[in-house]
Amino acid sequence: MAWIGLVSTARASDPQVIELGGDAFAANVGEHTTEYATDRAHAGRAHNVELAAARLDGAILAPGEELSFNDRVGERTRRAGFREAPEIADGHVTSGYGGGVCQVASTLHVAALRADLDVLEHRTHSFVSTYASPGLDATVSFGRIDYRVRNPHAFPVRVRASAAEGVLRVWIEGAHEVRSPDVQVMIARRIRRGEQVSEDARLAPGARVVDERGRDGAVAIVTVTRPDGTTREERMRYDAMPRVVRVGPR
Repeated sequence: MAWIGLVSTARASDPQVIELGGDAFAANVGEHTTEYATDRAHAGRAHNVELAAARLDGAILAPGEELSFNDRVGERTRRAGFREAPEIADGHVTSGYGGGVCQVASTLHVAALRADLDVLEHRTHSFVSTYASPGLDATVSFGRIDYRVRNPHAFPVRVRASAAEGVLRVWIEGAHEVRSPDVQVMIARRIRRGEQVSEDARLAPGARVVDERGRDGAVAIVTVTRPDGTTREERMRYDAMPRVVRVGPR
């Protein structure tokens, strides 16, 4: 077997040389796929998903090494190539550079669970995501909220990511397959969305315009049972996002 030396790329500030065989990444250890919109209205977000995936792609974790999503993908700024797009920040939907990057972190999270990586840092959004089951999304904010995992295996792993034509795929490669943890998601409670109604004199009497459809909230319980028998249970609450409506004068 031919062995080559590669520099670990999980953290640029802490490089190390890893000895790898030619079949070091022959197996798919765990993967997950999500979809994203690519129409004109979502062009900025699609660009950010694809850019973040390209930056995540290729990260190598030696045994025991950690991967920081923020360190790997970098700051989400215009100068860094990101575009403005809708994002959830501090419990509100707003516009900011890097909107869509959380979908990459969320897709990585599920792939990491299936690859039996150690999840060191993980936070969910304030609202239920459209691309992830409740409890399985991951929010990130550069300098504030990170997503971090560690490689617990006796062999290096490589994180791969691709995003094109509306399909985002993250998969983790290693020397051989592993037993995936059993991941169970239970919706303990649904939280019905409310309605915010305001009168708009510009509308005809009796007219009704829905500006935001809103989303129901939820309380999700995620139970992860790893191959060694250890179990971790997390309870996440997602607020309801109200439906925003304008009505004509009475």
